[in-house]
Amino acid sequence: MNIEILSDVGKGETIVYVPGIDGSGELLLGTATRLEAKFRLIRLCYRQSDTEELPSYGSAAEQIDALLALNTSEPCILLTESFGGAIALQTALDYPLMVKGLAIVNSFPYFRARFRLALGRLSAPLLPRWVFRLGRKLFGTKELFGRLHEQDAVTRFHAVSLNYFDKGYRQRLAMITGLDLRPRLAEVKQPVALFAGTKDKVVASEFQALYMKELLPDVEVEIVSGGGHLILPLEGLPWVEWLGRLVERARAG
Repeated sequence: MNIEILSDVGKGETIVYVPGIDGSGELLLGTATRLEAKFRLIRLCYRQSDTEELPSYGSAAEQIDALLALNTSEPCILLTESFGGAIALQTALDYPLMVKGLAIVNSFPYFRARFRLALGRLSAPLLPRWVFRLGRKLFGTKELFGRLHEQDAVTRFHAVSLNYFDKGYRQRLAMITGLDLRPRLAEVKQPVALFAGTKDKVVASEFQALYMKELLPDVEVEIVSGGGHLILPLEGLPWVEWLGRLVERARAG
């Protein structure tokens, strides 16, 4: 898995978006524009590597550290969701001088639904492309946005050409199988903001956020009532203000 910069737009405090398992860097949707008006937003993406070696969270963190060292002069805020949450945590643990704060949305330090994870790894190569597209069209809104789906966000979501369940996606599923950062959460010294939707059907986000709250030294939690797995694209949520508050906490620290 090669990590690259998809876009670098705006001025001000640097916020680096670490994407979820889709790896596209596109699922901020309209929130990207809103953040770029206030901050310097660097969006990362994952590219499939030619090597057969299974990628690791450690190697992902190493790549992010190298990218930040080349493109920023000061530590950054990492904004991340789902699969990317553990990559951001790993980066903060392994390269603390490059990370000043973490905003983690609907994520986990350990994925508890092991059977569902194994089933996903087995079924992904077998799912025809047309089934994937049809399922995304018919069920994507309800399953991913929960009760807070906004028409603009939904329209933008369906306009994004997400990767089919390719080799890179399956490798990232395999990475989750070996993930367990629970013993190291107490070592995270940067301020952390956790966001969790109560209707997330992909990750037990509310449970995970409350669990991490007990172990992280400097953490605030925002529970988004009715929110599904995709809450970052929602215009009705004050992401600019929430991230601004995290920036202030990082400066104070």
